[in-house]
Amino acid sequence: MKLNLMRQLWTVIGALVVAFVVTWVIYMPDAEERGVWRAATGGSIITLDVFQAKLYSETPTSCVHDLSFPAHLKLVEFVEGATVTVEGDQLMLRVDGALDPTPYVKIEALPDTCGPANPDATAADVFDALWSAIDSHYAFFDLHGVNWDERRALAPTGPLTDDALFALLSQTLEGLDDGHVQLVSPLGYLSPAAAPDWFPDPVPFDRNDLRQAARDTVGADLIRVDQTAIEYALLPDGIGYMMIREMDLITPMGAREEPAMALAFTQVADALEYASAIIIDIRYNPGGSDGVAFGVASHFTDQTIDVLTKTTRDGTGQTAPFTATLFPFDATPLTQPVILLTSKLTGSAAEILTMALRELSQVTVMGEATSGGLSDILSFKLPNGWGLGLSHQTYRTMDGDLFEAVGIPPDVPFAIDAAPLLLGKDPLLRAAFARARGGEYR
Repeated sequence: MKLNLMRQLWTVIGALVVAFVVTWVIYMPDAEERGVWRAATGGSIITLDVFQAKLYSETPTSCVHDLSFPAHLKLVEFVEGATVTVEGDQLMLRVDGALDPTPYVKIEALPDTCGPANPDATAADVFDALWSAIDSHYAFFDLHGVNWDERRALAPTGPLTDDALFALLSQTLEGLDDGHVQLVSPLGYLSPAAAPDWFPDPVPFDRNDLRQAARDTVGADLIRVDQTAIEYALLPDGIGYMMIREMDLITPMGAREEPAMALAFTQVADALEYASAIIIDIRYNPGGSDGVAFGVASHFTDQTIDVLTKTTRDGTGQTAPFTATLFPFDATPLTQPVILLTSKLTGSAAEILTMALRELSQVTVMGEATSGGLSDILSFKLPNGWGLGLSHQTYRTMDGDLFEAVGIPPDVPFAIDAAPLLLGKDPLLRAAFARARGGEYR
């Protein structure tokens, strides 16, 4: 009996191995896809062969291996949601959650300078990589009033401890009030983004404390949508309330974020179908996936709408704009008045949700201007293995308005004060409920 079971087990294992090998042959990069590809606007290199794909972070002074993964393109698509296709003379990388693809152009060979990170890289090499990456790709020096050329004078002239190097790089980034400028190392994480004016110093609360003050103000149990960061309730007076903590969800294997979120959101849409008005609270939402944002927004329109454009810094200029289009989830959207609550802590993909919803006539934005950090993050691995993130893309409304650094302005301004929040009270949310109950939306 045991012998038969072992034979059956080995038969199953053998069949799986054969199936995997067969699918690998089917889904490995074809001759057109194989080779070395550099991002059209710079910053990264991809190598593809029949067995392995590798990604490198490239700056004008460095080229560091970032990650490797099997060149089974269907497996990568199923697990990570990333696809590559050759279109004309470009390789298009589409990453789940991003609104637009990244084009790559073929180069003859991987540069000789490309290699693994070196923990013993000199402080000068690390500084040069950081400075040159930001110099080549950062899009908003003027908005923050930073003369980046002057920061070159901070370059170290000798060896530094890791602590001293981290302090120097932090000093170099000062003044870039941008949550997408990030330095990540074993010593910690740093962004030069400034906290809201109403934040006490030292900060006595965090986003979770602020969210709890909102829950307490609602005064009803909120229902959590599985695999998402959404909580909601339909109150006895007919007002619907939802809090979106992050633009994120646990995506089922093989699914895509935008349709997965749109499907998950049907639970909220069904529950709030007959609400007289809906309050969407994203004041403390730091962002996440643009695809998730569009999945939520798709439930509030029955029309296909162009909602924003994106360009990427390309040398001293910008690429041609990419237009992001919002498609309706179905023919029965939520059309009742919506009050969207925002604050200086509303960032990134939560701002993309704001940009999409403010295009709809039934939506009123109330609160503070958002954080003003809309760009996707261009990530680099520095020569010593530390991480760098920066903003390289410019989002604009269809009318051409730019909200980077200044934030998306509310239709109904409402100043936020820390004093009542410290006591667990939420004046802005109370004002939003009063406005919804009184029928005032603009």
